[in-house]
Amino acid sequence: MSLLHFSHEHPLVSIKSHGHKIEKVYCSGCGELVSGSSFGCVECGFYLHNQCAEAPAEMDHPFHRNHNLNLFTMNPYAGRCICDFCRKTCENFVYHCSCNLDFHIKCALFSYSIAEKRNAEFQDIPRIDPSINIGNVTEELKKAECFACWKPLLDSVYFSPNCGFYLHAKCVDLPAEINHLFHQEHPLFLQFNSQRLFCKICQEPQRPGFVYCCSHCKFILHIQCATIPTKINQPFHRKHPLILQFVNDHLPCQICQKASNLDDVMYFCSICKFVLHIRCVSSPLIIEDKLHHEHPFILFQRQVSFCDACGTIGNYVPYICSTCNLAVHKKCISVPRIIKFFQHQHSISHTYFIEQREHETWKCRVCFEEVNTEHGSYFCSKCNFIVHVNCATKNPLHYYEVDSIETMYSEDVRKQTDFQSQHKNCNQRIYIQIGFQPHGTWLDIELQSGLHK
Repeated sequence: MSLLHFSHEHPLVSIKSHGHKIEKVYCSGCGELVSGSSFGCVECGFYLHNQCAEAPAEMDHPFHRNHNLNLFTMNPYAGRCICDFCRKTCENFVYHCSCNLDFHIKCALFSYSIAEKRNAEFQDIPRIDPSINIGNVTEELKKAECFACWKPLLDSVYFSPNCGFYLHAKCVDLPAEINHLFHQEHPLFLQFNSQRLFCKICQEPQRPGFVYCCSHCKFILHIQCATIPTKINQPFHRKHPLILQFVNDHLPCQICQKASNLDDVMYFCSICKFVLHIRCVSSPLIIEDKLHHEHPFILFQRQVSFCDACGTIGNYVPYICSTCNLAVHKKCISVPRIIKFFQHQHSISHTYFIEQREHETWKCRVCFEEVNTEHGSYFCSKCNFIVHVNCATKNPLHYYEVDSIETMYSEDVRKQTDFQSQHKNCNQRIYIQIGFQPHGTWLDIELQSGLHK
C-alpha cells in the first residue's frame, strides 16, 4: 500500500513497524519518534505517522469558525512560529490560518477531537486528582497550565501529561455553545481567541486557549468569566441581591475601596449603590500581616461607618481585630507603622488614637482640616506633628516605610556630613543633612554662626 502525499515528491510506502531498525526514525510531520506503523520513503529517509499522513491538507476546525486551517510543511513566517494551543515552537508541519493562528499538527488534531466530543479518545487517558496524588507532583507540573483555560493545571482533575498535553478534564467537557446575559443577540461559541480580543467581563487582555466568542460582534468571555453567577446574595448586604452588570459610575468597592472605572463589570445593587469587584467576592476570610499588626484580621459580615486605621467615614465591609477592637479597610491592614514623611524631620508613627485634652483640636499639617484623634493618624510625639493617614500616604514619592525610628539613623538610610567653612570675617559652620530614600533624596541645610544674624 502506498500514499501520494503533497509534502513529498515520492510515493510513501506503508511500513508496519520500525522496531527492527537500529537507527531511530522521526516523523517529519510532528517531529516525534516513529515506533509503530507509518508511511515512509526509505530512499529519502522521510517518514510520517499514520495519523500525520492522513491529516487533511485543509481543516474546518470547530474552534475556529472564521476560516479553514491549511497544512504547511514548514514555518509560514520569517521568524519563530508559536503554537496557539500548547504555546511551544512549531518546527515541523503547521496548521496555519491567514489570521495568524497556528497549531502543531498533533495539537490541531487533538483539539479537533475535543471539539467533536470524541470522548472515546479520552477514555484510555488516566485522570489525576491533584488532591490525592500529592506525592507525584513535579516542579514542572506545579508551574504547568491547562492548554484550554490557562489556569494552573493542579487546580482541578487533569489528564495524565503522558498524553502529550496539559488539560483539565472539565475543560474537555465544556459546552460548545452557550447563551449569556451580557450578549443576548447571539449565542457564544467555544473558540480559539484568534482575534486577540479583551474579555468583556474582566477587561483583561487576550491570552491563549479557549474563549466563548461571538465573532460577528467581536464579543468574547474567558471561560471562567462566562461561568460566574450573574446574581449573588451577600450577608453584608441582606436587603437586595447583587447583580452582575456594567456600572456607569465611579463607585468604590465596599471591600477593597478601589473606585470602579466607567463600564466596569461589577456586582451591583442599584438601589443602595452598593458595589463589589468580582475578585473581592472571594476575598479571604482571614488576613495576617504580622509586619504591620500582631493579630489576624477577620472579614466582618456587616457594614460599618468608619475605619479605625485611616479615620475615613463612609460605609464599607471591614476586617476586624477582635483582640484590639479594631475595624479597618482591607487596604488599611497593611498601613505602615512608621514612615519618614517629606514634610517632617522625624519619622512619624501610625497610631489608632491619641489621648486628647479637653477643648483641644488637632489640625492635619497637610490639608489643615481637623484630625479625629479617636481614629488612625500619623503622629510625632516630639513635635506634636500630626497628619491624616490618607494625606501622608497619598503620594508614594512623599514617604517611605521604615522598620523603626532607629533605622532612620542607620548608616545605610542616612548619611550625615559636617562641613567647616572658614572665612576671614566670620567663623560659621554649615550642617548639611542628606537623606537617601527609595524614591529620591531630600536635603536639609542649617546655618549656624555667631557673627551673622
